[in-house]
Amino acid sequence: MLNRQAGLYSLLALSALLYFLLAYHVQRAETAILISIYSLLFGSYLYFLNERKSLDLKTILISAIIFRLIFLLSIPALSDDFYRFIWDGRLWAAGINPFAELPVYFMDNPALAQSGINQELLTLINSPTHYTVYPPIPQFINVLAAWLSGNSIVGAVLIMRIVFILAELGTIILLYKLLQRSPAQRSMVGIYALNPLIIIEITGNLHHEGLMIFFFIAFIYYFQRNKTALSAGLLAASVASKLIPLIILPYLFLKLRGQKRILFFTAFVLSLLLLFAPLLDYSFFTGMQDSLTLYYQKLEFNGGLYFVVREIGYWYKGYNIIASSGKAFAAISFILILGYSYYAWKTGQQSFRVYTWILMIFLSFSLILHPWYIAGLIVLSVFTGYTFPIVWSFFIFLTYAGYSQQGYQDTYLIIFIEYVIVFAAMIYDLKHTQQPQLTQKV
Repeated sequence: MLNRQAGLYSLLALSALLYFLLAYHVQRAETAILISIYSLLFGSYLYFLNERKSLDLKTILISAIIFRLIFLLSIPALSDDFYRFIWDGRLWAAGINPFAELPVYFMDNPALAQSGINQELLTLINSPTHYTVYPPIPQFINVLAAWLSGNSIVGAVLIMRIVFILAELGTIILLYKLLQRSPAQRSMVGIYALNPLIIIEITGNLHHEGLMIFFFIAFIYYFQRNKTALSAGLLAASVASKLIPLIILPYLFLKLRGQKRILFFTAFVLSLLLLFAPLLDYSFFTGMQDSLTLYYQKLEFNGGLYFVVREIGYWYKGYNIIASSGKAFAAISFILILGYSYYAWKTGQQSFRVYTWILMIFLSFSLILHPWYIAGLIVLSVFTGYTFPIVWSFFIFLTYAGYSQQGYQDTYLIIFIEYVIVFAAMIYDLKHTQQPQLTQKV
């Protein structure tokens, strides 16, 4: 027993060292080093999951916090999205709606350079010819970072990361409260808290899924306690962090009945309007339309099913059919979500599983599937007992192998292996996973 404990603590120390290397010494194009470190982290994570009953909950929580704090002073090396966050925050701090104009527009206004809206920052943005895509809660954090940090990129990153770590801590606490009181069930929080993809992509790379997940788990927590209006407001905050939770609305509309349905959706709409109000003008709608068009008709990344359809399009049409197939995929996803929501409601399925499969439908028909997009599946796996999100959290990280000093090139063999293994794990889960009785039905 003593040797096992020593081994566990040694692995925790090794993981901390590996996170430090990732945070401060590894670049995105260093594929061999990056994938090797991640593989070691993931192997340690699997060992923690297997031996989590030997680790007391306090050790799990302290380790999760330490792993995240290691990134506190680092500049994200695996994603450059944060430069756009800083740009949007500086715009709003200067009294300009972030959706108002394309970044290149402001280069004709030298007076804004004093606010840090300048050529130097523009060259760091990965999409200067497109409107921003970030809803109000990320924008609130962006402008807070701009106010508190001035023109310091390091300062802005530090402010944002503090907020993200607090959100992650809130999620972990809520997961703990949602689980029943036995030690074995409470230790399930480690599935999310110690997952290396979550730690790297949310705390390390500052992706907004961390905010979305915090508000979504808070919605579930208060929904269970029949705090209808409060839970609706929290779901609205989740949507205002990232639009994805909108996909569960058809299921909730069917699930809720009578006055509870009216109260929930009234509170949800009012909360959403309140949160979006500071950004709502004509430029917001035109900018968001451009962003949605970009997402469904122009950009592509790790879209497994879409890549198959795209190749068929090349054979029959001789060109990339993304414009038409993107619209078709969006329509198919919408129809399948509606159909499954009705089926899940009629058959009385457990809601954590319903949320999982609704999200899985959405992700399966997405043209863009970055590693951080599956964070919602990982947090839900704490309650469903499904293993395929955990499996996916390893294989989807391998898409970083496509990055080099020259840019990004799809690695189709890796993507093929990723989807084959993930769908195989998903089928296994459907056939063999029993629903764990971790919490009351939502």
